[in-house]
Amino acid sequence: MPGGVNSPGSKCWDVDGNKYIDYVGSWGPAILGASDPEVIKALQAQLQLGTSFGAPCELENALAEEVIARMPSVEMVRFVNSGTEACLSAARLMRAFTSRELILKFSGCYHGHGDQFLVHAGSGVATLGLVDSPGVLPSTAAATLTATYNDLDSVCQMFEAFPGQIAGVFVEPIVGNAGFIPP
Repeated sequence: MPGGVNSPGSKCWDVDGNKYIDYVGSWGPAILGASDPEVIKALQAQLQLGTSFGAPCELENALAEEVIARMPSVEMVRFVNSGTEACLSAARLMRAFTSRELILKFSGCYHGHGDQFLVHAGSGVATLGLVDSPGVLPSTAAATLTATYNDLDSVCQMFEAFPGQIAGVFVEPIVGNAGFIPP
């Protein structure tokens, strides 16, 4: 909400004093509210030890080990700054591992603002009615295939049309920019 004033818990107020339920939660990281006292306390304690060092630290390594221990299918962890960066890294990894160039995503879904994800992207389609984003190179768009969300036949058609060329598939489990579409 533009100009929002946040508070602990699930409620927030805008600059005009209107009260809202915060369903956004900073798109995930603020699930306990934008200023939960326990989170603030933990952040303040950590900030006393330093802010950013530009290289992995002991706590990052411990968290990575915890993720791997709790999720047996996860062999390695890479921490990034945003969902965009995570998706860009995943696309690069898919292409490097498979030696294939194409990625498949779903029309209307959002995977960050990397050029390859702004082909039939969710935020533009949902809020502005844009089919594609200006500035995305045609060659980048050509390497991004789109299928219809929740339509397995459209996915199968893509794999049949581009045999052995698709490096991987990006799926937004719950589409955030198109209302709730049950998977």
